[in-house]
Amino acid sequence: MKSTLTLPSLLSLCLFSTLTFAQVSPDIEFGKIKQKKIRSLMLKNDLHQSYDFEHLQEVCTLTEEKETYSRHTKTFYVHDSIENVWKTYCTISPKQSWCGKMVSFGTLFNSSSKPLIYANDPYEGLKVGQILFIQLKLFKGLYKLAVAHKVTGIDAEKKLIQICYLKNGASAGSQYIKMRTLENGYTEIVHETFYRSKSKFRDARIYPKIHEKVISEFHENVASKIIAGSVSETYMEGNSEDK
Repeated sequence: MKSTLTLPSLLSLCLFSTLTFAQVSPDIEFGKIKQKKIRSLMLKNDLHQSYDFEHLQEVCTLTEEKETYSRHTKTFYVHDSIENVWKTYCTISPKQSWCGKMVSFGTLFNSSSKPLIYANDPYEGLKVGQILFIQLKLFKGLYKLAVAHKVTGIDAEKKLIQICYLKNGASAGSQYIKMRTLENGYTEIVHETFYRSKSKFRDARIYPKIHEKVISEFHENVASKIIAGSVSETYMEGNSEDK
């Protein structure tokens, strides 16, 4: 006995097909992300839709286990008020701040209202919950690595920004950017990182050197925006410390 499709059933079938396609069709514009490693990292973590980012979990430094993490500290100084320095750190676009010989900006998960920000999109400022994707060029560009961080804390009163690594990444832990005013008119910016991985050799010998170069590019870019290019006169790097 042959079955026949009535007009209502045909309409239902068409509607169901349309809804199914809408559910699986990706809304991430991978063509706007120029770095292959970042695209691969996103696909590896099953990031096809903007709502997929909600499943990403951060792995911040555990306070009760802080002594089990390696620690890296680098200090920077800018000759400007702490309010202006803080404002610039919170408003500079990631395309401007994460760029240089070693690092480039790929994309940023922002919020449910405007899920993804690409390199040429307008930027509304730093927010808790943002997930940043950057690419690192290591060993003079012979090796490229995609990295993702999540903004987990912004305290305007204490002038403190907290960033955490993501689960399934190479490292676990947190980064803290802290500011204070000095008597000589400079603002001190301390970038403190607590991190650990499965390799003690990597944590002791490889990570600190690469990490310091990457964050130095970042802070130099922010300083350049603050002081309109006069870095040599009003920007200084302090000492670094590893433990």
